[in-house]
Amino acid sequence: MTLDHFTLSVVAGAVAGALDVIPMIAQRIAFRSCLSAFCTYLFAGVLIFHSNLPYLPWWADGMAVTLMMALPVVLNFVGKERRATPLVLLNAVLLGFLLSVTEHYFG
Repeated sequence: MTLDHFTLSVVAGAVAGALDVIPMIAQRIAFRSCLSAFCTYLFAGVLIFHSNLPYLPWWADGMAVTLMMALPVVLNFVGKERRATPLVLLNAVLLGFLLSVTEHYFG
């Protein structure tokens, strides 16, 4: 059974969201924050699968999209939880790369 392109993008985004949220649940972070992170990567999966940013190689598309989507979250941390900023950015780069790889080889 093969998945169509859109379904695969939603599944890949959901998996990336779950990978991001599982450690958050273990740390007992608020449900709203977990839901926000899950939705961010769910939507990022769809965007990455259906976009092709100019001047970037295929493997960098996902990293660019997820970094752009993580920027508003990071700006909310200013003054409050600045220690979380590098982790959020690292997750965005890593999960964005994995979404790009998934799209390139399976999409």
